[in-house]
Amino acid sequence: MTNEIAIRKDRLWDSIQTLGRIGETDDGAMMRVTGSDADRRARDRVVEWFRAADMDVAVDPVGNVVARRAGRVDAPPVVTGSHIDTVPAGGKFDGTVGVLGPLEIVRAWNAAGLETDRPIHVVVFTEEEGTRFGTGLLGSLVATGRLRTDDALALEDEDGVTLAETLREMGYDGRADLGLSDAAAFIEMHVEQGPVLDRSDTAVGVVETVAGITHHRVTFEGEADHAGNTPMEMRRDAYAGAAEFTLELERTARRHAETSNTVGTVGKSTVAPNGTNVIPGRVDLGVDIRDTDGEHLRDAVSSAKDRAREIASRRELDCRWRSLLDVSPTAMSPEIIRRLIGAVRDSGYDYRRMLSGAGHDAMNVAAVAPTGLLFVPSRDGVSHSPAEYTSPEDLYAGTRVLEAALRDLATSE
Repeated sequence: MTNEIAIRKDRLWDSIQTLGRIGETDDGAMMRVTGSDADRRARDRVVEWFRAADMDVAVDPVGNVVARRAGRVDAPPVVTGSHIDTVPAGGKFDGTVGVLGPLEIVRAWNAAGLETDRPIHVVVFTEEEGTRFGTGLLGSLVATGRLRTDDALALEDEDGVTLAETLREMGYDGRADLGLSDAAAFIEMHVEQGPVLDRSDTAVGVVETVAGITHHRVTFEGEADHAGNTPMEMRRDAYAGAAEFTLELERTARRHAETSNTVGTVGKSTVAPNGTNVIPGRVDLGVDIRDTDGEHLRDAVSSAKDRAREIASRRELDCRWRSLLDVSPTAMSPEIIRRLIGAVRDSGYDYRRMLSGAGHDAMNVAAVAPTGLLFVPSRDGVSHSPAEYTSPEDLYAGTRVLEAALRDLATSE
């Protein structure tokens, strides 16, 4: 490989900042939830940039966008990409760097007159965060055949609006076939969303395994009653049960983490009737349990479920446990890991092999194509926050490594 490809750090940074102004609130947070006006405008801007880079753009039935750069031969493409939707009050870098880094690579290749043997495809996946329709990694689940298109389109938000209706309104209800099962390789570049690279002052991380993710809706139901006239010993307080379970989940995760990489979180709660002077009659919890080891993950979920039922029984509450997402731990391709490490060394940066506790679209693509995941540092490990930040220098380093790896893959026989 040569060093003739000039990645423009200033242009990459400007693209990220420009996209970051779409959906930005007064306090600097990002609000690009799927189907919002900000989501539509961000998609339009990225599509405009793709077309300006002489790429053909298509949209599939669930709104995944794919930009294609032709190769010298008609061969399975090398694919890269990520997402541009955000969590509420999120940051500018999560997902975005995995879309705009590849865009900058194509711009640099065009400027250098570089042709690759294989086509290069850049994908923007729909609803990666799962914020609106409750299914994270939605676009890649459909693109890899792990979720039926009709089932995805029928998903509803809290107001009963379906994904199909949302995409039609945005103008992103396409008919193209993303074709990831035909990909020669897939690499996703992403911010780490953790502190390891930043604290160790390491340029990039080459991910070996992505943790399995499970999401659950746990409902505790008791009896709503007057907060003043109901004696403590006669209460069936759903919130008290939910609070005890939350602490028990923390203890369970800490215990399992002694021998594995278990984490457990209650990240969402809905209380009814939700009045200060009313004993809560029902609480719905959103529970997230993860581990890089499948057996440990199953054990942690089983332990948490047992604790929820024991607490409910002791407090005379009803408990319902509904599993919403169950994604197994996913190993990245040894061959793509080798290529990424070679690209790091050729580019002159340092790296470390690492695990990912966060889920990424690469997890789904790994089921149908050789897949790699490349991390760039997150300052102080902060993500899903307006304080999320990756420096221009770190973005440049990661994009250079990605460029070398993609070029290597796209010029291989």
